[in-house]
Amino acid sequence: MPANLTPQYKEAEQRYRQARGLPAKIAALQEMMAVIPKHKGTDHLRADLRARMSRHLEEVEKPRATSGGPQPFSIRKEGAGQVLIVGLPNSGKSELLQALTRAPAKVGDYPFTTQTPMVGMLPYENVLFQLVDTPALNDRDVQTRLFGLLRNTDLLMVTVDLSVDPLEEMQAIIQLLDEWGYSLLENDEAIDAEGSRVQKLALLVANKSDEDASGKGWEAMRRRYGRRFTLLRVSCMDGSGLEGVGAEVFKSLNRVRVYTKSPSGRPDYNAPIVMTLGSTTADAAERLHKEWREKLRYALLWGSAKFDGQRVGRDYVLADGDVIELHG
Repeated sequence: MPANLTPQYKEAEQRYRQARGLPAKIAALQEMMAVIPKHKGTDHLRADLRARMSRHLEEVEKPRATSGGPQPFSIRKEGAGQVLIVGLPNSGKSELLQALTRAPAKVGDYPFTTQTPMVGMLPYENVLFQLVDTPALNDRDVQTRLFGLLRNTDLLMVTVDLSVDPLEEMQAIIQLLDEWGYSLLENDEAIDAEGSRVQKLALLVANKSDEDASGKGWEAMRRRYGRRFTLLRVSCMDGSGLEGVGAEVFKSLNRVRVYTKSPSGRPDYNAPIVMTLGSTTADAAERLHKEWREKLRYALLWGSAKFDGQRVGRDYVLADGDVIELHG
């Protein structure tokens, strides 16, 4: 049976052949896999595309062989979610990491100061998020390794400099991500499981609001992106706006905190189970201990219940701040 490949597929295939670097190759390959006709005549070709994608992703995500030292672009996730600070040179990414987490970061007024990712923990009430400062997106020397980090992270904190031209910076960031096959999810936009792009949650941070020229840039960002994304105005110099970052990260990641108690005890509000919005009592029970997943019959609930101590089933969807008492 003939493959009958579409013009869209052939254009993506041409981009794949001409791509320079793994991120661009993977982006083109994603589109090829999305638009290829699905019938018996393309079975072998689709299998080949899947094999190529697997090889490319392994190249991206597998740390480069070294003399046995640490792999700076291989970062194990910690906390309630991983957030990558991304942007162009001198947008204040390292300053943001330092101001939000107190982690030591290399800060300079020259381009491409950050050459390897730097990690800190961002506190929000009783949870911590892993915040990662990354090299500039347009740093060609690290783009392939940076691509793997972007692919696996939970949230992108896209940072622009209000003292220059933030709209131009934002457009350059979007274009770079587009070349790599990424798109930023806008407010209330659902992930398209059949799409050819890697869709990422995004929080936009307009930095350097203390600069004299920042007002014009902020108004331009607010008009262009204020309704499409969560947009924060901050300054790492005077601290303005930083107090709201943790709450917006928590909200953007769609997290809920659930607390457990024994029949005779009290909940420990310093040790929540952090889960994704939409999680159930059965999900929380399994997080507490795998055995609970099977033996859970019901739970008593305080918080989103109609009354304190309400009996709820395994499929009850939990809300942030709920307290549950598990019964087998």
